[in-house]
Amino acid sequence: MGLVECISYRWSPGLGDPTIFGWLTVLAYLVAAVFSFQRARDEFAAIPPETGDLRFFWIAIAGLLFLLAINKQMDFQSLLTAAGRCQAQAQGWYGARRGVQAGFIFGLMIAGAGVFGLALWALRRHIRQQRLVLAGLFILMVFVLMRASSFHHMDRFINTRIVGVRMNWLFELGALGMIIAGARKRRLMINIHETGSSPGNTE
Repeated sequence: MGLVECISYRWSPGLGDPTIFGWLTVLAYLVAAVFSFQRARDEFAAIPPETGDLRFFWIAIAGLLFLLAINKQMDFQSLLTAAGRCQAQAQGWYGARRGVQAGFIFGLMIAGAGVFGLALWALRRHIRQQRLVLAGLFILMVFVLMRASSFHHMDRFINTRIVGVRMNWLFELGALGMIIAGARKRRLMINIHETGSSPGNTE
């Protein structure tokens, strides 16, 4: 069996989570991406030049969330896993795949930590204002790494149900809610400034 045939046998295009919560999560990704893009646009319209790092930060967040929204249902990490297993079988190191998989996940963790550290450094003057978004981004990155690992105990943990709700839904929707709230914060402040009223002012 060739590599392409092997991958086709193990993976085929389809919906990764065709449930109500699955589609709700896709919608949450898209809403978070739109709000992040709006936040970037607001930062571009801001007068102080020192907000430039925030502009590119929000553009990057919007792009990442849009890609994750697509991957939520396309399940490309399963394609990557299938390709790795087929390659391991073809090259004869399938029995040692766990060590290679662990090394791959460790590399992803190092890369993720590096990206997150770079984001912290770029936003070092705004960490306090962006702490909610950064916390949501961190949780989301941890979840993505857990999903990408494909280890049995990780899969079992994220598929655990609490009052009928799976842990992966809590991770994703909770993290996305934090990002959305952080992205909307400046928009609400702008609206309050333009209307000259506070959230509790009904006049």
